[in-house]
Amino acid sequence: MMNILNKIKINSYTYLFILICLLSGYIKNISIIFLICLIHEFGHVFITKICNYEIIKIEILPFGGYTTINQKINSNINKNLLIALGGIIFQSILLLFLIIFKNKFNIITYNLFWQYNIIIMLFNLLPIIPLDGSKIVQLILEKFYSYHKAYYLNLFISIIGLILFIIVNYYYNIDNYFMVIFLIYNTIIYFTNYKYIVKRFLLERYLYDLDYNKIDNHTKNIQDLKINVRHYFKEGNHYIKEKDKIGEVFTSFIDK
Repeated sequence: MMNILNKIKINSYTYLFILICLLSGYIKNISIIFLICLIHEFGHVFITKICNYEIIKIEILPFGGYTTINQKINSNINKNLLIALGGIIFQSILLLFLIIFKNKFNIITYNLFWQYNIIIMLFNLLPIIPLDGSKIVQLILEKFYSYHKAYYLNLFISIIGLILFIIVNYYYNIDNYFMVIFLIYNTIIYFTNYKYIVKRFLLERYLYDLDYNKIDNHTKNIQDLKINVRHYFKEGNHYIKEKDKIGEVFTSFIDK
């Protein structure tokens, strides 16, 4: 437990946000939001530990948190889905706790807990990078499409979601400027990191003997590789292992 607590880092902007709320007289509000964010992140942490992944850092941001995990891109999709849902699961447990012990709370405190918990939960489910909703969408896409296609489909869905988020906020005059900037910034980073992420995805498959669940003998392009699937490329009357095909890609890249 102490090992996990030592990995919690509070972002410098979070301190500024807390200070502004305290000076504005929103002590109870920020305390409740902060507690809900911690519960959400510990949901991710709890399931991460169950899945035997190493936790590198838990960062508390002004609008939520982010848990950095030491894992391969080619790791188990179902485990990653559970981790992505961990925060929502723990927030749902919090809602159940509030319902059961409703009489133990002051009505104002109860309403604040309920309202903020629902808002944070729904916000995290939005399919916008880097929110949990976007991670869930990508993992579901990876079950049906290649990693390359899932990556770009998730980016497209995220951009559409971000545009709608901005329109809704503008229509209702909600001053979420910092949040919008945060989401735009992370979407741009996701887009610009594509080449690096894909090379890492291929390098993992080349270097490690990963545990594949399925075999695909009809792969034609290196961009068709799926997570949790062992691929063979048919050339003439024989098949080439994906490691050999990936090796050709890296050899070609080095030669250039």
